[in-house]
Amino acid sequence: MNKKRIGAIVLAGTMVLSLTGCGSNSKAKAYSKYVELGDYKGIEYTKTVQEVTNDDIQSKVDSFLEGLAETEEVSNRAVKDGDIVNIDYVGTKDGEAFDGGTAEGQDLTIGSGSFIEGFEEGLIGHKTGEEVSLDLKFPDEYPSEELAGQEVNFAVTINSISVKTTPKLTDELVKKNTDYDTVSAYKDSIEEDLKKQNEESAEQASQRDIFNKVVDNCKVTGYDEAEVKDLVDKEFENFKQTASSYESMGYSYEDVLSMYGYTSEDELKTGITEYIKNYLNQKMILYCIADKEGIKVPSDEVEKMEEEYMTQSGVENKEELYEYYGDDYFELALLSEKVMDFLKNNAVLVDSTEETSEDMTEQKDATEAEKTSEDETTETESTSEDASTEKTEE
Repeated sequence: MNKKRIGAIVLAGTMVLSLTGCGSNSKAKAYSKYVELGDYKGIEYTKTVQEVTNDDIQSKVDSFLEGLAETEEVSNRAVKDGDIVNIDYVGTKDGEAFDGGTAEGQDLTIGSGSFIEGFEEGLIGHKTGEEVSLDLKFPDEYPSEELAGQEVNFAVTINSISVKTTPKLTDELVKKNTDYDTVSAYKDSIEEDLKKQNEESAEQASQRDIFNKVVDNCKVTGYDEAEVKDLVDKEFENFKQTASSYESMGYSYEDVLSMYGYTSEDELKTGITEYIKNYLNQKMILYCIADKEGIKVPSDEVEKMEEEYMTQSGVENKEELYEYYGDDYFELALLSEKVMDFLKNNAVLVDSTEETSEDMTEQKDATEAEKTSEDETTETESTSEDASTEKTEE
């Protein structure tokens, strides 16, 4: 079992960590020589709750209906846009099959844009049993240097053609598939759930706002260099494992570096080091605030959380649990919640607004982009299925 990688420091007041632990008091003492605490009480923050719109509700309804859609095979006509085709295909370049370009029995929705340009369009008009030859070109920006901008051929066999039928939303359908009796009641429940989600999201954003300001008010003068080196080395090893998992799909080490936004290994190490130091800034400050305010985590709370995780993951003993999560994961997760509660209770709300989904779109996209960037920096686990899909279908 691989250890859980380091994630974002504060999300909804919870830290996601994988470090060696030795008790909060001793950690605070060790970290205090590197941290000068600034103002952390009376922090001003804003809170913006996104309004639930009819489009938001309809999107949930559409997803619900999509989940109930039925697929029926057709045999009396050619492929049309929107059809689901089951295909076998072999991709070749200069007459030789290339890695990741061959599959059997794969379902593809025509018009989904899952495959490179020209692939899906080239199947339209052909019938079940036909073999189709597609001369195509990979995009110049394709992540694999071997295939980027290259002309290739796909020999495709259409095994079957199917259509998906989505049911209409009726009282009968709702009563059969939900806990509600009418369409109106079902939509009301969706609205209430979305309101709760938006309130939770606003609360989480407020906590991030507060904590980021607290960190800005504090000064970090140094680090335990051994800890920095240990964490950087672990993240670098994780990255190499990720790169290795792509090799069977035809991606080189340089390809994977490029996929994560780096032009060289040195640049990668610099990025990881910056990330780790930012991570430690927040972690050390949190421990020092907890120590100064006498915030502690009772052992019974840690044990309860351990038991919950063991039940959820099916792990049989704590040794295996900590091998994956790290020695202080649970103590630190609980401590961060308590510190965030303390900071929030001692903060000052200066603005609280409700905005429409349209008003929030730009802010939401920016937040998701930032999170994606953080995740990609330290992402270490990628299934072969995901990698294969990305390689063949982009």
